[in-house]
Amino acid sequence: MAEAPMGSADILREARALVRAEGGAVTAVAEQLGETFVQAVQLVAGCTGRIFVTGSGTSGAMAYRLAHLLATCGMPAFFIPPSDALHGESAMVAPGDVMIALSKAGKSADINEFAAIAAQRGCAVMAWTADATSELARLSQLVVVIETDQAGEGEGVLPFGSTLAHGAVGDALCLLTKRWRGFNLAELAQTHPLGGAAQLLTRPADNPRRATQ
Repeated sequence: MAEAPMGSADILREARALVRAEGGAVTAVAEQLGETFVQAVQLVAGCTGRIFVTGSGTSGAMAYRLAHLLATCGMPAFFIPPSDALHGESAMVAPGDVMIALSKAGKSADINEFAAIAAQRGCAVMAWTADATSELARLSQLVVVIETDQAGEGEGVLPFGSTLAHGAVGDALCLLTKRWRGFNLAELAQTHPLGGAAQLLTRPADNPRRATQ
């Protein structure tokens, strides 16, 4: 039986509660960051090869976003869907590369198989997962645990808050590796000519720190 239509007050109450819960999920993850995150920054910043980011479903969407942001910050980062990797693209993985695999449960067979192949080919594999005992964690050289409670998930199941938490950790990784590697805002303006951010970066009056960042 279909539920009765919700009134305006109910819609706003439910929406606000979910947004607050999602925000809480992201804030809670900030306190989880520790030495493994420091190692993640060092591993990515020191990568001498390419950075491959992978994931499926909503984790795949966040993996694509992470690869884009890393590339925007001057790193040779690429998103590879695990299904494509298992049909030949994993052949490009080589020693000196870094793989970042996003999987909340760490149980996705295609991601785990890609991780195993990458490790066999001499690539450093990093897992982002909520389960430090999962198969993906076992296959990885470094495990960044990102745990969120059910309150921030849609009806306790849909990956809402956990997806945002992965995005926030990815943002922190991008910003800090950018600084570590010395990619400055002048370079960002040069390589991002069509974006609104570049227009701000090219106006010295609006960004007096442009030349030093």
